Amino acid sequence: MDTSSPPRIRLVDPALDQLESLRQPLTKGEREVLDWLLTILPSSWEIYIKPHLNGLRPDFVLLHPQNGIAVYEVKDWSLRGMDYFVETGSRGPKLMGRRDGKTFSLASSDPVAKIDLYKQEIYGLYVPSLPAGKGYGSIVAGIIFTQVSTKDAVELLAPLRKHRGHEKYNKWYPVIGSDLIGQTDKSTLRQLLNSANRYDPEMGDRVAAELRHWLVEPSFSSEQRVSLKKLMTPRQRSLCLNEESARFRRIKGPAGSGKSLIIAGRAAELASQGKRVLVVTFNITLINYLSDLAVQYSQSGKVRKQLTTLNFHLWCRRISVLTGNDEEYAQLWSGKDDQGAARKVLEFDLPAKALGWAASLDDHDRWDAVLVDEAQDFMPGWWGALRAALPSDGSGEALICADRQQNIYGVDPWTETVMNGAGFRGRWAMLDQSFRLSPALCRLASAYIEEFLPDSEAHRPNSAAGELEFKTILRWRQIGHGSQAAEACVQALLEILDESAGDPVAVSDLVCIVDSDSVGKDIVLRLREKNIRAIDTFGHSADRRESEEESRRKKQAFYKGDARVKVTTIQSFKGWESKALVVLITRVIGPKDLALAYTAITRLKRDDRGCYLTVVCSAPELSAFGRKWSAM
Repeated sequence: MDTSSPPRIRLVDPALDQLESLRQPLTKGEREVLDWLLTILPSSWEIYIKPHLNGLRPDFVLLHPQNGIAVYEVKDWSLRGMDYFVETGSRGPKLMGRRDGKTFSLASSDPVAKIDLYKQEIYGLYVPSLPAGKGYGSIVAGIIFTQVSTKDAVELLAPLRKHRGHEKYNKWYPVIGSDLIGQTDKSTLRQLLNSANRYDPEMGDRVAAELRHWLVEPSFSSEQRVSLKKLMTPRQRSLCLNEESARFRRIKGPAGSGKSLIIAGRAAELASQGKRVLVVTFNITLINYLSDLAVQYSQSGKVRKQLTTLNFHLWCRRISVLTGNDEEYAQLWSGKDDQGAARKVLEFDLPAKALGWAASLDDHDRWDAVLVDEAQDFMPGWWGALRAALPSDGSGEALICADRQQNIYGVDPWTETVMNGAGFRGRWAMLDQSFRLSPALCRLASAYIEEFLPDSEAHRPNSAAGELEFKTILRWRQIGHGSQAAEACVQALLEILDESAGDPVAVSDLVCIVDSDSVGKDIVLRLREKNIRAIDTFGHSADRRESEEESRRKKQAFYKGDARVKVTTIQSFKGWESKALVVLITRVIGPKDLALAYTAITRLKRDDRGCYLTVVCSAPELSAFGRKWSAM
């Protein structure tokens, strides 16, 4: 009796019988490469054909949960049809073309720059569980030429590859020519994908699942998730539908009024019409959140194929590559080691360059709509760059949502003159009620605004008329010294678990947000000493750059569905919500700190089974306000 396991059926997405329906059909050369991959790769390797990948669309992505990740750019160039060459200059080598006596730049088609971008975004955004540093080697990024020999391809790209350090690491940056396509021996397989049969300890099912989330339409169960349409008010639904067909709209509303829901809902509506939609945030931790909300609104993962969701500065990095200006992008950071110089680049120099890059985008790289969440964190120049990415014929749609009370970075509010120049005219659309906060917390948040953020234009979070109070446990714990902060926060988290014992709060719902990284790290250590697992967003390296890199990767891995207690900064949790929340406030020395504290206490999410908020505060400026909580 044959007891051998049946051969594994390879995962190919989209399925081979659906290739004709691809938005961009495969070229003859790309189909030849696909047939070769199907033959040469072990069947355990998954093949993704022109995946969306948050708008990047590489030609092929290969994935194996135990062996690694590979991404390929395929070129059907013929060296006989046009003269390709590399021109050296002060900003590095540039790919050029010459035909019929005319010379022109091919920088926007540079395959070396593109695979660099693919690898950096996969590593930096889409597989945050790959460890910092070592995990970079788990990703192969290659170029395949279908009409040029390997020798000629390597020779053509040599200056570009040397400039980026690729030529030293051929196993991670392979160049494959037409002479190898179709070969199936082991030597050729090693040239194409050195890790094809090699176990990679940095990989795993979690890493593979993270990448699949961006490669395929996510499965969706209406029994498990309720469409946001059913949870929205008529006013929110109307704003999602844009029934007046307005081109540029702006919406203002208090915490919990549904601004992010409207951004996601409008993105889903446009995506379902086949529009290319760019959703932009300031906070990197919101990228996944807004994408998932759009899927929940539409009840279909298909909308993700039309969405690009990035924070603003990552978007700037991407369009520098799309337009062949990544060397100019790199020059912006040359010698900018101190924080003051880097801040100037982020706030002014980079957005100014991005405006020019966006204006030069090809039509097929532009977006039909640009939607901005948390717009109070954006400077006018940032919006100017984003606006330049709309269609060059003057069409396109824009929507921004803001709450000035959550201006935690001290950005000066845009004047009406600036707003008119940016394309926004007429009155703001207003959202008056908070549907996420309980009535009691609405009253406290409104009292906070009256006392600390007095502004005649400020929106107070008001509960719906006649809404009954539901189980909301609100506590303010004023402590005398910051050294007590970590232990007080841990005790507050444990109290929530004890108090909810009759109807337990899941550990995964427990969140602690802090205004001090050092205290946040201490909280994580104290939780672990009690055998309570926690996920955090803090960098622990003594080297500043390494610590920042670790923190950024952790932010990308910070998912609401993670089973551990979550500990992060108030800034990183901005735009998120939780039904079981502990907030730490250690300092209030100016308007930004006051806005940060307001943002923190309004992250609570209502829940009919009960919600819990404890504020641990060592800032004496807020002690009198804290005494009001006992009366609520």
